[in-house]
Amino acid sequence: MATVEEIQQKYAIVGRTEELKKLILARSVGKHILIEGEVGVGKTTVARAISSYFDSGFYRVDCNEETLSHNLVGYWDPPLVIAKGYIEDSYVFGPLASAMLNGGCLFINEINRMPESTQNSLLTALDEGILDIPKLKTIRAHKDFFVVATQNPAAHVGVTVLGEALKDRFIWVKLDYQNPEEEILIIKKEANLHDSNSDNVAKVCQNIIQMTRELTSIRRGSSIRGAIDLAGLISNSGKESSTKNWVEAGIMALYNKIELEDGVTRSKIEIITDIILSTLNEVDFQ
Repeated sequence: MATVEEIQQKYAIVGRTEELKKLILARSVGKHILIEGEVGVGKTTVARAISSYFDSGFYRVDCNEETLSHNLVGYWDPPLVIAKGYIEDSYVFGPLASAMLNGGCLFINEINRMPESTQNSLLTALDEGILDIPKLKTIRAHKDFFVVATQNPAAHVGVTVLGEALKDRFIWVKLDYQNPEEEILIIKKEANLHDSNSDNVAKVCQNIIQMTRELTSIRRGSSIRGAIDLAGLISNSGKESSTKNWVEAGIMALYNKIELEDGVTRSKIEIITDIILSTLNEVDFQ
């Protein structure tokens, strides 16, 4: 599909061909999109690319347990209300209201961290394209208004199960980790690896994060960000063949990017060290 190739080239997206096809199809028929995937799989990147490709404005809200309705819709500014009254100049439009008024993509990051009471404020906007702002006006959505929301898998700590009514308003697209070949290309690009050893460095970094995803002692393995960080540290150290350097850099890059299963007695440092040593034993840097 020419459109997919154009998006990949214009926004420097490696792979994601099938996912982009699904996103384009959903957007072309006016559906709102829910992208599910682990941390670091590129959910934000593809959402912004789809928005930009269709010449839409991009309005973002990052969710947590304290995200309230006014963070989406907007609020009255008290000093302006006192000075001018309940007029439009006294109202600060939130990302939902702005996207509906101007036409554009409302990007809701980690929607399943949003409290259920806040989720409910989205329903009429998604279903009927209507948003009622008391004392001001009722907004009817611009024809180019659409929503792209992302969520982490339900197994993640701190997430809220989306209500059935809200889920029913979305088309669902899953983003898994990319295949090793594509991840290696991304690592080389994002870590600016250009020397003669770049292929080996990128391959080792990808193998390391792949192992973090497969070990039973690790609940959540590293995203590609761990490999990019590790590759950047190694490529700038000038000591690519030093085992000690790989271990030190690996701990720095991966410590905050993995979560151990409950009951595991070994430390993150021990597990990361073993992964790196095991991987290096299988690679020839000469």
